[in-house]
Amino acid sequence: MTLPARGPRSSWWSSPALARWMGVSVGLLLAVGTAVTGGAPGPGERALYDFAVSRLLPPLPPSADLVLVEVDDRALAALGERWPLSRATWAKAFQALGAYRPDAVVVDVLFDAPESRDALDLGEDVLQRLRASGLTATPEGASLEHDLEARLYAQDGDARLTEAISGVGTVILGSMALSEDVGGVPASGEPLTPVPLDANRLRLGAEGLSTNLAPLRLAAWGSGTLNVLPDADGVIRRYPYALRVDGKAWPSLALATALRLWPERSEALLRVAAIDDGVPLMRLPTADWLPRVSLADVLAAGPSSVGLDLALRKKTVFVGVTATGLHGQSTLPGQLAVPGVEIHAFAMDNLRTGRVLRSTGPVVLVGLVETALVLAVLLWRRGRARSLAGVVAQAALLLVAHTAFAGWLLADPGWVVPLVPAVVGVLLVTLAEAVARTEDLQRQSGALKRLFGRFPREPSAPPSDAPVAGTTPGAVDPGGPRS
Repeated sequence: MTLPARGPRSSWWSSPALARWMGVSVGLLLAVGTAVTGGAPGPGERALYDFAVSRLLPPLPPSADLVLVEVDDRALAALGERWPLSRATWAKAFQALGAYRPDAVVVDVLFDAPESRDALDLGEDVLQRLRASGLTATPEGASLEHDLEARLYAQDGDARLTEAISGVGTVILGSMALSEDVGGVPASGEPLTPVPLDANRLRLGAEGLSTNLAPLRLAAWGSGTLNVLPDADGVIRRYPYALRVDGKAWPSLALATALRLWPERSEALLRVAAIDDGVPLMRLPTADWLPRVSLADVLAAGPSSVGLDLALRKKTVFVGVTATGLHGQSTLPGQLAVPGVEIHAFAMDNLRTGRVLRSTGPVVLVGLVETALVLAVLLWRRGRARSLAGVVAQAALLLVAHTAFAGWLLADPGWVVPLVPAVVGVLLVTLAEAVARTEDLQRQSGALKRLFGRFPREPSAPPSDAPVAGTTPGAVDPGGPRS
């Protein structure tokens, strides 16, 4: 008997081992790419992250000491003004808020340019001419001078706003970081001061700062940047607690407010703000977590309003615009467009409670090691599986364990490890193993067919009840056995 000749051996480039190692390499490269680009959510993981933080993680509980005073559509209709509001209206708003003695008034508005002074300049010119004419020596002239001074004083919106901010005493204003070098850096002694963070490690940098008018800055309690950090798809997943300008770290509105309210916790707050190079991932609040009060109600009600007193006294009041079409169109994961003032509010709540999510530092190492371990276990277990179904079962168990481990890290310690790289690697290794085992079965089947095809088939014996040749049907053989 001659055995069938073996076919040509497959080269290493076409061997099943190469396909398996290529699948492992793809998974590891995805994990490394996620680490290099700043941590999870990495390539292809944004939708998974959005689903997890909006559907699976418990949302922030409703706030008890934060409240939003919003410039909504009803406030604009009641005031009869368009946005932006006049400085005189803002002065009245701060005076009304100051009557309730809030802990802080955080303003998501930038007053970087003075109001038009055409009417004021004309009135001051008339006043100077009146004084030069000598008419102020008469009773009628003195009365006209006093009335004109009062009117000019009332129409100077910037001066009235400065007085109102100084009267409240706990107003925190906003500034804006600019990508072009067209803004200045505040001098020492102003409310907007850098924080003791390593500016070289901050992920977000700018060329300059656009700040409020100098009298407003000096009257304020503090100041912080208003910048947010949307991803390429317009969704905000990270909040920049500090940014780099002129080699220094400048605080955001949320960080500046927290440092003013809780100076004794400054070290802990700065540690949280420095996570993920100053831009950690955020936990999301519920849709109605922040109590709201319209600016129209604040201006219409007097300081004797019991409802507003309960809502505003000893609270941290965030003031911003929420009218239709006026706030930013950035969105949170799983939510519609959210005003920037709300983002600053819950970013401060994340900061003071330490409930931010981490994706860099030791998290990167854990993600790489866990991905490599999952793929190594699959390579080890697939060799012990006797069938393709066993390999698929091992891969499914590893995927379940990997998903459970990533979910536990996200929910408990707040670590966001990459999920997709290990999944892609496991699927590619399983596919390569399925192809290899299928080709092996086909080769074995072909070899068996060729082996048994070389032996001639024996003729089959006739049936016992078939008639013998030379006899007629129905005849009985006389020499045969009798029943």
